[in-house]
Amino acid sequence: MKAILILTLGLIALGAQADQLDIKLKRYTERFFLKAVKKPQGKKVELYNLGKALFNEKEISGNRNISCADCHMPEFGSGDKLPVGIGEGGKWQGDQRLIGKGHVIPRNSQPLYNLGDENMEHMFWDGRVHYRKDWDVYTTPVEALNGDYPERWDITENLGSALAAQALFPITSHEEMRGVKGSNDIANAKDEEAVWKIVMKRLLNMPKYQKLFKKAYPATPQSELNIGHYAQAMAHFETHEFAAYNTPWDNYLRGDRSALDLKAKRGAVVFMESGSCVSCHVGTLLGGRGFAAVATPQIGPGKNDPRKNDEGRFLVTGREYDRYRFRIPPLRNIALTAPYFHSGAYGTLEDVVDHYRGGLKSIDDYDSSWVLNSFKKNFKKNLFVETNPYMLFKKKDAAHPILKNGEIQINDMQKSDLVYFLKHALTDGVKLK
Repeated sequence: MKAILILTLGLIALGAQADQLDIKLKRYTERFFLKAVKKPQGKKVELYNLGKALFNEKEISGNRNISCADCHMPEFGSGDKLPVGIGEGGKWQGDQRLIGKGHVIPRNSQPLYNLGDENMEHMFWDGRVHYRKDWDVYTTPVEALNGDYPERWDITENLGSALAAQALFPITSHEEMRGVKGSNDIANAKDEEAVWKIVMKRLLNMPKYQKLFKKAYPATPQSELNIGHYAQAMAHFETHEFAAYNTPWDNYLRGDRSALDLKAKRGAVVFMESGSCVSCHVGTLLGGRGFAAVATPQIGPGKNDPRKNDEGRFLVTGREYDRYRFRIPPLRNIALTAPYFHSGAYGTLEDVVDHYRGGLKSIDDYDSSWVLNSFKKNFKKNLFVETNPYMLFKKKDAAHPILKNGEIQINDMQKSDLVYFLKHALTDGVKLK
């Protein structure tokens, strides 16, 4: 009888704790306008099928040796499991992507989950592709696509999203898919528009794609098809294939209080309070809309700098404010998409949380041994790891005030709860250990 009483009192206490957490989370979800992700609507089977074929097609690369799927494997969380990508000339050996005669890509291969969501306006780590839906205006590396009256309106009128615009550019990158000059006709093309023209010519010379494009765009003559149709189909496939909207967190936001267990609710409160995560990971997708400098270690070659010093969004805008800022990723399925940050500096979510807990000291204390020990087979040699004190100082000097001020103060129990929330509450359809 006594044991039953103790058990009953314990259950009552747990229930009271859950109620208090629910009250807190209701207040935070309202304050920060947190809503469940909506399932994408309007799936068109023929357009989806065309996009799926293009996503897996090597003919779109200069030397016909790499497809989008080589860097964005569905079975690897739409990534490649590497800190930074291996582009044109790389090869797969079992479940390992190897450098072969290929190129090291400056940044981590970003996961594709929910990139087709209406809230996604910027693409790439530096946000160099932007789409403002209310104005129907693009900002991209190609001026002919940009502004109110773009010169290549025949392309932009077929896009309809930032994700579609993004699909135009991996095929124009020599390192990613185009190949080195002299190796093929796409690599030798004079500019991006010439690349797009050759890619479409290759595809439409194939009976397979003549049929797929005809089914997807029955009212458009083959002579009027352009790279905009290609990009729209690719984005349509990715939007529906990589949609994550049925996580425990989404179901909780829809009103099912039992969708999260007690530990996940505690972790969600840490996310909103002492973890300060919601300071950057805001909105429905818990990220994806802004940029932040968080003093992360530089791994790999970096972007457009012989010193391997990747300055992020600054390379796009030229504004001092944007130096070392990178796009804040959305967090659905984050447990599936390691390594993390723009250079893949950390292999686990526990390490990511410790980076924030350590504040600016984390970059000084960074242990790169896991990178050096884990990926030598993939790259044939050690990846570059920034250790120069001056370069580290520059990253710290540009960091978000929350890190500078050491505001993220969470103990080990709170860390455990937060990681549990990130892993279990934000993962769609996969049971994690």
